[in-house]
Amino acid sequence: DDEIGRECLLKVSYNSHDKLKAVCRSWEAMLSSPQFYEDRKISGTSEQFICLIQAIPKGNSADDKWQATRAYGLTLYDPLQGAWDRLPSIPEFPDGIPLFCECFWVDQKLVMIGGWNPSRWEAMNSVFIYDFTSGKWRRGADMERIRSFFACAVSPSGLIYVAGGHENNKNALRTC
Repeated sequence: DDEIGRECLLKVSYNSHDKLKAVCRSWEAMLSSPQFYEDRKISGTSEQFICLIQAIPKGNSADDKWQATRAYGLTLYDPLQGAWDRLPSIPEFPDGIPLFCECFWVDQKLVMIGGWNPSRWEAMNSVFIYDFTSGKWRRGADMERIRSFFACAVSPSGLIYVAGGHENNKNALRTC
């Protein structure tokens, strides 16, 4: 029965969803649906994660492991399971996320805004979105201006507001 299967899947940990999508087409469709994750939230079975921006170690020896680290990645921590999980790299930045970017959780998605390109050391107007339903990054609409070191806030309706910061020449911005 599809309803019994759905009730069981609502209780399965997020970490297993990718594997479960491979079981059959109906499970893949169900686990890829935003409504499924809304139902998890309503039923109280959705998990809460802590998202950390962590340095990615370089080198193999204990001495050089943390020296000259300039790459950072996103890690999720599930406090109930005591489990750590590194999110996949942004396709445009396979060696780490933009420096000094801002991250927000909006509608089952992790949104990463602005910051500095880690290889060119330039401020960016890029927006990247990680969709937990699909398990993939996609490019969002760019901000109107290049900026770094800015303030951000998310409204209850899910709108992200960006204010201030610096443009590429390090001049202060007075725009929102």
